[in-house]
Amino acid sequence: LYLCAMVLVTGASGFLGGELVKQLVANGESVRVIKRANSNLTYLQNIIHKIDIVEADILDVPSLEIAFEGVEKIYHSAAVIGYDVSYYDAMYKTNIEGTANVVNMALDKGVKKLLHVSSIAAIGGKPNEMIDEESKWEKNEWTTHYGITKMLAEREVYRGISEGLDAVIVNPGIIIGIGNDEHKSLIQLFKRIANKKMPFYTTGTNGFIDVEDVVKASIQLMNSTVSAERFILINENISFKNYFEKIAKATNVEAPKKALNKTNGRFFVFADWFLSKLNNRKRGLTKENLKVSVENFSYSNQKIKEQFNFNFIDFDETIAKIASTINK
Repeated sequence: LYLCAMVLVTGASGFLGGELVKQLVANGESVRVIKRANSNLTYLQNIIHKIDIVEADILDVPSLEIAFEGVEKIYHSAAVIGYDVSYYDAMYKTNIEGTANVVNMALDKGVKKLLHVSSIAAIGGKPNEMIDEESKWEKNEWTTHYGITKMLAEREVYRGISEGLDAVIVNPGIIIGIGNDEHKSLIQLFKRIANKKMPFYTTGTNGFIDVEDVVKASIQLMNSTVSAERFILINENISFKNYFEKIAKATNVEAPKKALNKTNGRFFVFADWFLSKLNNRKRGLTKENLKVSVENFSYSNQKIKEQFNFNFIDFDETIAKIASTINK
């Protein structure tokens, strides 16, 4: 029997989910995580004895029945992220159907509150405008399949809200920070810049945030009376050029000098596709992530700042922190 209210985390093997579990345990919460048979929780090995692990999958309803027993709050961060055709089927199934299952089970079990981790990709909006929580979603040339699945997942949460579920949604930007294996691509980027193997930067802008801040804001929202609302979580809007320059500075090398734009980008997308076929590896640069990374997307963080008087970790501090963990 648990004396403390039980908190459940989905997606604990992920970058954000892992940080979430760490902070919840540090706050003295009783934490249960669901893991699939093949999920890796080594990132949490220092605190594994403090968490309750249930083998379950958000696509397997009977396993959720067991996992949700006695749970008061749910942080739903499990999702598939991908910008390549090979991910689409799993992404549509996991992100939409999986979220519907979590919402239904939360309603069924009388869960007190659900926090759904969405993404700025679910908000829509166009380049060169300030995008906020009220921006209208519409399909346009910058819409990604990932964005569509996250938008439809949010609709499942809003359906749950209309059926009486107490829920709140967060829309983080590009999450960076120190994490686990799930975040290999971030460390690879730092290493490539540090080893001068990254001659290009893309010409766009986007919203960035430290993983610790995403979790801190999520926990504050969960423990507040805020309900039926969404919050964009970004620290600042930074150009990829500036971002790469900051990484280069933190790793004491020269910054990438060549701009990757729509025109020359097409060639690199093809080269990446060709090499991925040749070496049987996952795609790095696809048509989808190129079209987003060459445009200026800016997001407003006013709402979360006003809600909690929230102070973000300094961006340069985050970059220095990550840089200190890489071996060139």
